[in-house]
Amino acid sequence: MVSETYVFANNKGGSGKSTIAFQLAASLAKKRPETQVLAIDFSLYSDLTTMLCGGTSRPSLLAASRGAQTALEGTSKDERVEGLLRALATGKQGGMSDEDSQVSGLFGGWNPFSPSKPRANQSGTADTKAEAPIDLRRFAVRPSDLLNEIDQGGDVQWDLPSNLWVCCSCGELPLEPQEVPDAVRRLRAAISALPQNWVVMIDTDHLAKAPVSELAFCAATKLILPLSIDDNDFSRLFIDPTGNALFDVLETLEGREAGWLQSKVHKVVFNSVLHYQNQPSQNEGIMLPFTPAKACIQQMKNMADQMYSVHKAEDKLVRFFVDGHKIGSTEDFRQRYFSGMRKASEIVMNASKLLGCPICSLPSGMIAIDTLSCTIDAKVLQALQNEVAILTDSVFS
Repeated sequence: MVSETYVFANNKGGSGKSTIAFQLAASLAKKRPETQVLAIDFSLYSDLTTMLCGGTSRPSLLAASRGAQTALEGTSKDERVEGLLRALATGKQGGMSDEDSQVSGLFGGWNPFSPSKPRANQSGTADTKAEAPIDLRRFAVRPSDLLNEIDQGGDVQWDLPSNLWVCCSCGELPLEPQEVPDAVRRLRAAISALPQNWVVMIDTDHLAKAPVSELAFCAATKLILPLSIDDNDFSRLFIDPTGNALFDVLETLEGREAGWLQSKVHKVVFNSVLHYQNQPSQNEGIMLPFTPAKACIQQMKNMADQMYSVHKAEDKLVRFFVDGHKIGSTEDFRQRYFSGMRKASEIVMNASKLLGCPICSLPSGMIAIDTLSCTIDAKVLQALQNEVAILTDSVFS
């Protein structure tokens, strides 16, 4: 049995990909202590790395965030995503050569606004089947270990699960388009070589057609789609003037060759939904860990039904959903694919991200770190923790 693999994707920035991946990775690790959860950060902005490794809080306005600084100090290029991508592209498992470490383009990686130049050492015809699989664990670190090593536990008032791992990104994603085919084959082999008790979760950013996004879509099998209930954000999944519309990108990858695209939509997670009550609800098929406001229910239903209409009538979307033609009704479609995460208290969510402490581990009471000082209400926190646990069960069932 191959390890479970998930990719978090949406071509709209700010849709909640990294935040939801952060919360769910930690929650899954806490709920399944026998499972090793590996989060791979394929985002230029390194938000997942930042939240997992100490949080977004900054000791001063122009300083690096605590999480980014911890990742930089606690890992080398060879151990981060830079090293993983060079190993996947070249097959070299012993670290990056001087040439491999020379990255180019926007933020030190692929530049979507200029043509790519082939690397001198890139053939594009590597016999990846003859190679020993790359060990992904070589590029994984425990956030709990990093925090203990760098901060020596001084400011950390909580425990991150010891079975939670991250492959850190620090803004450099050195992978060129012509390197993707070999990288995909090597990543698939590396995932297959992991022990069966590992779960791999890959974060991406809004550049859905970037090489690292293609790598994720073609290596992971289940796509988690965070989505706001804003209609314009919804439309951008299908029409995007930058060429990054998610479903257009998936369709292009599907057309490359049979079996090239592996990711199919497993769950659409409506994000930052206004809630009415802290109780699980069933809304004509849409199962949610909370009870949303009536206007939000209607908007979610409209979006789900539009997707189902295209899904059923034109065969446009059915290929990109895990169960394909098995879904026979609108209500079945809503129930199978849709869940949500409510708009949390600003105090709780800000504290979680600033501190790098997932909601499942966040303590109640007074919290102070760097410039942050706030009080977490125990009742509010407990409701959110229950809802995150329900969402975790829904996504990873």
